[in-house]
Amino acid sequence: MKITGLTAYEVGVPMQGTLLWAYSFSDHGYTDHVAIATPRTIIEVHTDEGLTGIGEVWASKAHMEGPVAAAIKGRDPFDWKRIIAEAPLTDHETRGDPQNRAGLEFAMWDLMGKFLGKPVAALVNGGLYTKKVEFAAYMFFRAPGVIEQGLAKGAGPGEVNLQNYAEHVAGVAKKFGFKSIKLKIGVYNPKDEIAAVKRVRKAVDPSARLRIDPNSAWDLETAIWAANEVRDQGVEYLEDVARGLENQARLRKTTKIPVCVDGSYSLDRLSHAIKEEAGEVAMCDIYGSGGIAGVRDWMTVARTFGIKTSMHSGRYLGVSHMAKLHAAAAAGPFDFPIDAHYHQQADDILKGGLYPYNGDGTQTVPDKPGLGVELDHDRLEKYRFTDARKKEYAEFNRMLTKRFGGSGKPGDPSKLGYGDYSLFLSEHVNAGGRH
Repeated sequence: MKITGLTAYEVGVPMQGTLLWAYSFSDHGYTDHVAIATPRTIIEVHTDEGLTGIGEVWASKAHMEGPVAAAIKGRDPFDWKRIIAEAPLTDHETRGDPQNRAGLEFAMWDLMGKFLGKPVAALVNGGLYTKKVEFAAYMFFRAPGVIEQGLAKGAGPGEVNLQNYAEHVAGVAKKFGFKSIKLKIGVYNPKDEIAAVKRVRKAVDPSARLRIDPNSAWDLETAIWAANEVRDQGVEYLEDVARGLENQARLRKTTKIPVCVDGSYSLDRLSHAIKEEAGEVAMCDIYGSGGIAGVRDWMTVARTFGIKTSMHSGRYLGVSHMAKLHAAAAAGPFDFPIDAHYHQQADDILKGGLYPYNGDGTQTVPDKPGLGVELDHDRLEKYRFTDARKKEYAEFNRMLTKRFGGSGKPGDPSKLGYGDYSLFLSEHVNAGGRH
């Protein structure tokens, strides 16, 4: 089997609402932090066998159809590791080299599975994999009053704030049958948010487990206070409640609630978390850990050192989500239900639309060859991320920022988002960041 070409589609699929987090309106010069839609580049890798593998990257259509397509043409998808190592996957017009590497890997696995007539999960782990994967509800505040404009028009119920957060969370958890609920906070004042967490506890099923994640927006003193406040609220772990590995380790010594380290997706960064004893739990990521095979390797290391496991989520469309489903099924079981924004999407680019949940917080791994799903070309056209759509997206973001961004500086009471993005970057992204 030889690769004959690559076709790419830039899309932007609306969310059900405008999702907020600690850095939505921070002064970072980056317009993708307000989750209005999920902009991605979907790829099809064609072969001389008539088989097509699908992937999902951040790079532009021009980059994928140009230098990447030229570099992989004539190659055998079974040489996927060499292909990814040698392909020019850094697109200087966009961020996301790890995302491009993993996204191309998805297409290689899809092709190998289709060629051999096996699901990807079966190939990754020698036929041994779980048939269902459990997910956590991933719950956000939503921008007040403007959700019906721009790309998100008609996509969701609108504002989710401190007052209606508990009702909203309980409704979603009941609809999908989620037994674990992740509360993405760090948007409002910590005291107000912890009060909202307690209202969630009363509103959801008594057996439901909670986890809170303010995205490293809080200092150590606030983190210790919050951990004490939720000690009897059925919280299964505290994710990135304190800023930095050292503070996570200090927090861990003050609470009986397990501490979860997010951001330690690569083996190098996982090693820092282990050395610092920063948490009992760590999270891998389908992109940050190096793709489907990378998740398997990350899980092996985490288990070796006695770290309990969960899995991070970004805004992924169906191809990434299916890759994640297969990876989790092959590398699992995880110690905790894994994250997914997927139930927050208004639609998808797969045939049939959004891949279904089973009503108990799980999804079933397809038993068809490869990733087990197909692209819907009508939907790819419907959500094509044209220049006009990109302009509309940017304008909607500017409107949100003007209304809710305040000065963009940490501590501004008129700004939604409690975090200092420069401190977040120093831990997670910049040179020397270990988290």
